[in-house]
Amino acid sequence: MTCGADACRAAHKGGLGQRWRAKNPERTLGRQGKVRAWADTQRYWEGWRDRNPDYVERNRAQTRERMRRLREERRKARFLLADPVGYLRGVKARCGEGVCKTGTGLPKKGFKMQGIPSTADDVCKTGTGREPVVEVVDYLLARELFAKQEGLDAVGMAG
Repeated sequence: MTCGADACRAAHKGGLGQRWRAKNPERTLGRQGKVRAWADTQRYWEGWRDRNPDYVERNRAQTRERMRRLREERRKARFLLADPVGYLRGVKARCGEGVCKTGTGLPKKGFKMQGIPSTADDVCKTGTGREPVVEVVDYLLARELFAKQEGLDAVGMAG
């Protein structure tokens, strides 16, 4: 039921159609191919873009931004893969400002892992909003270093 105003009826009908399409996705997908084929034969989208230049420019701007973010993510991934130890040291330097060790080492009640009681949280946030934990970064750094021969050489363990 709606109040009868055109806007209310249109919103109600749109909601009904949206719910129907959500319940019947196979019907929507089947129709989508037919609509695309019709639009291609009529060259519909070319005319639509000519009549809506603002949409075209907005779409181009969004695509530029999306591609900029994708390139940045790929650049960061290449940097990480090229120098994982340097990356982890950088993370440690950043998170060291926001995390401190408490040194309590008290066992947690009722929690054991492989028969060894775990210790209480040995880290506290200092309120700077940094999420990474120094111990996790130290572990990952050591794991990366010891996985390579140069890591063993660096700590004097290679023979």
